[in-house]
Amino acid sequence: MNEYAWRLLILCVFWWMAAVPDLKSKAIPVWIPIIFLLAAVTADLFLPTSIDKKILWSGAAPGGILLLLTLVSKRKIGEGDGLCLLTGGLIAGIGRILVILEGALVLVSLTGIFMIAAKRGRAEDRIAFLPFLAVSAGFAFLGELAG
Repeated sequence: MNEYAWRLLILCVFWWMAAVPDLKSKAIPVWIPIIFLLAAVTADLFLPTSIDKKILWSGAAPGGILLLLTLVSKRKIGEGDGLCLLTGGLIAGIGRILVILEGALVLVSLTGIFMIAAKRGRAEDRIAFLPFLAVSAGFAFLGELAG
């Protein structure tokens, strides 16, 4: 397995640890992303890597933008999702985190369409986003193994 595959595997484990409580309560315990954020920053600063540090550090940008959207939307988007995406970006890097985010947005959109079509959803319903990120990261991991 190459370094990106290992990073994506770690990311999958991290996001599934946070996704389970997100599915149950629509809230992510803040300690989970903070522990992984500290671990990601420490690893990026002190462990040798073949990946350019600029790629890893710029991976935090989508999560930072999501955190800003949390403030603008008056917390209709959870800050836990932004923190998890920010941390995931530091682990996976900008290119892979954007692909993962794109996949998650497609999956959550399809789920929303299904909920509307099946008349199971209402406009005020909240959908836990982190499980979609975790599934998308799993696909990215499998793609890295195959590629």
